[in-house]
Amino acid sequence: MRAIARPRRSLFGDEGRLTPYLYLLPHAILFFMFVIYPIFKGFWVSLTEWNMFFNEGTFVGLANYARLFNPESIQNAYYWQALKATLLFVVISVPPLVLISLGLAVLVTGNLPWRSFFRTIYFMPTALTISVVAVMWRWIFQGDVGFANWILRTLGSDAIPWLTTQPYAWISILIATVWWTVGWNMILLVSGLNAIPHEQYEAATIDGANSWKSFLYITLPNLRPILLFIVITTVIASFNLFGQPQLMTGGGPSRSTFTVMFYIYGEAFGNFRMGSSAAMSYVTAVIMLVATLTQARLFSAKDQDS
Repeated sequence: MRAIARPRRSLFGDEGRLTPYLYLLPHAILFFMFVIYPIFKGFWVSLTEWNMFFNEGTFVGLANYARLFNPESIQNAYYWQALKATLLFVVISVPPLVLISLGLAVLVTGNLPWRSFFRTIYFMPTALTISVVAVMWRWIFQGDVGFANWILRTLGSDAIPWLTTQPYAWISILIATVWWTVGWNMILLVSGLNAIPHEQYEAATIDGANSWKSFLYITLPNLRPILLFIVITTVIASFNLFGQPQLMTGGGPSRSTFTVMFYIYGEAFGNFRMGSSAAMSYVTAVIMLVATLTQARLFSAKDQDS
C-alpha cells in the first residue's frame, strides 16, 4: 500500500511551527534584557574593581567575596552587622504581617457590614510609594512635633524618642511597614477564603464543630498554599527593607537600623565600590534563596504530616 503523505506544516501562519515561538519572542526579549543579562552582568561586576564612571573594571577574581569573610576588612564588619539588623527585622515583621492580614481577611469576608468599604480602606496604603509612606510616618513619630507624641502629652505621658532610640526605632519602622503592606496580603487571603467550599463549613457545623475548630481544621488547611506564598514573599520583602530606615531613621541609632540593602546601596553609590556591592548582593541573594527553600521544605513537611 502506498503510504499517505502527510502535508508539510509551514513555518508561519495560524498553524505554523514557529508561530507559538513568535508570540513568546517579545516576552523572551524583555526577560533577557531585564533579568538574564543583569544577572550575568552583575556577577561579572562582582569579580572586578569596577569604575562606574568609565563603565569598565579590572578583574580581581573572588577578592570582593573574600573581603566579606575576612574579619580584618571593613566590609566584613559592616556587612554582617547590616545583615543581623535585616534578620532582626525579618523576625519581628513577618509574624504580624501574616497574622494581622489573616485576621483582617477573616473579618472582611464574614458578615461584616460594608465589607467592600473596609477592604478598600485596608488596601489603599499599598498604592502609595515608599517615599510618601516613610515621610508621613517620620512626621508622626517626630520627637518634638510628631503626632504620636502629641497624643502622649495630651494623655499626660512623657514623649518618646521614637526614631532615635531602640527599641522604638524598630517599632516605628515595623508600624509603618505593617500599615503600608498588610492590605496586599489581606486581599490574597480574601480570595483564598472565598474559594473554600461553603459545604465544608456546613458539614462541620452538623458534626458539632464550633467556629474555632472550623478555622483550625477547614480554613487553615485550605489556605496553606496561599499562606506559603505570602510567607515567602513577605520574607523576601523584609529582606529588601530599604526605604523605611533610609527616610525615617537614617540607619540610626548607632547603625542599628542600617539594613543590608541600605549598606549595599551606600557601598555602590556612596563609596563607588560597585564590585564590592555586587558581591554583597549575590551573597545576600544566596541567603534569601536558602531561606526560601527552607520555608518551602517546612511547609511541604507539614503537608505530609497532615
